[in-house]
Amino acid sequence: MKLPWRILASIAAVLLLVGALACFLWINPASRAIALNLLPALYPPESKALGQVVIDNYHEYRANAARWSGVYFSCLFGAALLSALAGLVLKLELLQAWPRFRNDFAATAAMIAALLITLSTSGDFQRKWQANRIAAAAMENLAYELVNAKTTAERVPYRVFAASRLPSPVAVRLVRDFG
Repeated sequence: MKLPWRILASIAAVLLLVGALACFLWINPASRAIALNLLPALYPPESKALGQVVIDNYHEYRANAARWSGVYFSCLFGAALLSALAGLVLKLELLQAWPRFRNDFAATAAMIAALLITLSTSGDFQRKWQANRIAAAAMENLAYELVNAKTTAERVPYRVFAASRLPSPVAVRLVRDFG
């Protein structure tokens, strides 16, 4: 009996394609901050440049949050999937004719699952994802506050840095130009 590797490869390819398509449709950056992009028309003249920098910072944080989310959840769900697959392969009657393949595949899947969890934990991907989401929310709030003429431009650079302890290129430019 031949190993149905073509069937398994086809199923894996279809699942990978469906997962990639779902991620693309789920994390669509074009649908984010549509209203935020319209705010510069409402800013007072002295806050227009500063407001654009804040909006640019928001987009940077949102993009980083989407990337860290993808890495974090890929590691998390990839490890769960591989762990379950390792147990399933050991129990499948279909693969009993190939014990070496079955054992090697299960061991490899379990090892990769353990490495994914270790990488996710030691890389602190969850904290980075959450920090970028919080920083993006702070930038969004600040962008809306700049519509109010009473918001002073002197405090904006400090609020940008308060949003995140990691100075982004846009935040460095903000302090250099306005700080």
